This record gives sequence, C-alpha cells and structure tokens, in this order.
Amino acid sequence: MNANLTSNHRGGLHGRRSKRAVSPIIATILLVAITVVLAAVLYVLVSGLTKTSTSTPYELGMAETGSNTGTTDTVILALTPTAGLATSMFGLKITTVSGSTLATVAVPAACANAVTTSTCVGVAGGWYALLVTGGKVSATWGNATAVWGNLGGAGTIALNGGYQLWVVTTTVYTGASNSISAYGISTSSVSGSAYL
Repeated sequence: MNANLTSNHRGGLHGRRSKRAVSPIIATILLVAITVVLAAVLYVLVSGLTKTSTSTPYELGMAETGSNTGTTDTVILALTPTAGLATSMFGLKITTVSGSTLATVAVPAACANAVTTSTCVGVAGGWYALLVTGGKVSATWGNATAVWGNLGGAGTIALNGGYQLWVVTTTVYTGASNSISAYGISTSSVSGSAYL
C-alpha cells in the first residue's frame, strides 16, 4: 500500500511538473501589449468625445455689378449668401496679386450714421465696405481693427440675396487683380471671393 501511495504521489508531482507556466519575459510582453492596446482604445474614445462639432460651412457669393470712379472709387458687388449667414459670422479682406492684404480705414462719421450711401466718401490710406439694401446702409465694415458696425441698433444682420456690398476707397482697386474675400470669424466657416 505504501508502494502504491509513493507511486501515486510521485506521479502527481510528475504530472504537475509537466504543465509548464508562461515564462516571465513573455508574460511581461503580453502585459505591455495589452496595456498599449487599452491605452489606444481609451485615447480614441476620449478624443471622440472631446472633439467640438464642426460648423456648417457658409458661402458668400460675390459678383461685381458696377463701379464708379473719381475722388471716391466705389465697387458694387451683388451678394448671394448661404441661408443663415449673418454679419457676426464673417469678415472681409482685400488681397493684392502679390498676396499682401490692403488695410481698412475708419468709416467716416457721416457714413457710419448714414441712412443712404450719399455721404460715404473714400478715405486716403485704405478702404471700407458698406452692406447696402434698397439704397440704404445697413452695416459698415472698417476701422483699423476691421469690424462690422451695424446701423439702426441691430446686433447682427442676417443676409439674403437683396444685399449689396459696396467697397469704398480713394484708390481704384479694379483692374489690378485685387480680390475681396470673406473669411469666418471665431468658429464659423465662411468662404467666398471676387475680383474687383
């Protein structure tokens, strides 16, 4: 009986020894790989949650419909804006053929408070723009910092196809490959351009 026990006991030990464990090096590699995969999955999930939603792209179509020259040069552009586009969402810039940006100037006081465009004259050293509908000034774009000034106390103006953009200068910008373009302010995505 003792011989059987000894035999069984030895067999049990031998059976346990035949089941080999994973080596410490392979275990470490597996742990590192699992950690990297979990970290990558967590990064993808967190970055997907923290992304800000992309804004709707807006288009401000502009086409020159006329201009008049003299001591004041005015270029008139018809606007075809995407629905929902407002003055608080975009700015304007004029770029030369060499890529430089032309400076804006302060809108004359008489024009900034005007009901019609008749008092809006060019200012030496730059340009400003008027948002016009029905022959009346609704907003001005100018000043050294290039901002919209809305007339009539409106905080912002929603655009539609009835608006024109008048570019007012003392220098003739037409025919020199100068272009005016719209750009988004803050998180708004706005595009659109036209040659003057």
